[in-house]
Amino acid sequence: MRGHSRRALSKIFLLVSLLGLTVPAATASASTAAPIVHRRTLELALSGTLSTTPEPVDIVGRIRISVVTVANRGGGGTATITSQLRNTTGVGRTTGGFYRFVGSDRNIVAWPPDPVSPLTVLPRFLKISPPGSFVPPNPIRPVHVHTTVLSDGSIDSISADLPESGPDH
Repeated sequence: MRGHSRRALSKIFLLVSLLGLTVPAATASASTAAPIVHRRTLELALSGTLSTTPEPVDIVGRIRISVVTVANRGGGGTATITSQLRNTTGVGRTTGGFYRFVGSDRNIVAWPPDPVSPLTVLPRFLKISPPGSFVPPNPIRPVHVHTTVLSDGSIDSISADLPESGPDH
């Protein structure tokens, strides 16, 4: 009889310990749902005139923009906007000098729980002056990158422009 009550007691302890392991896991997974993530990437033409020192420069090239949003359950969230210049060059209006614009930049921006949130960032790139110039590569912010994020974090639009030349496609 003594062996039977021990076996019954050990089965009860085993059952209670198994319940103790499964109940908190089920509760934790229900309360910490995964965030909602959206991604969108575009490559856009970029052209216009940039007013820089020592002269205005006519720019032609491309910009690749990737936007990743992480939406909070209660609304709002964060957007990571990565901008990368591709084959972007310019010609100085005064000297005819050849300029190159290179680089990639990442900006992280929060958006509020409003229905539609326009976000604008000014990524930093490098301007490389013509050969023979004594000006080292210097960081500039020639491009405005715009994106519109809806309340659920979905990405409605992405665009880029040079402030002096107006919006680009």
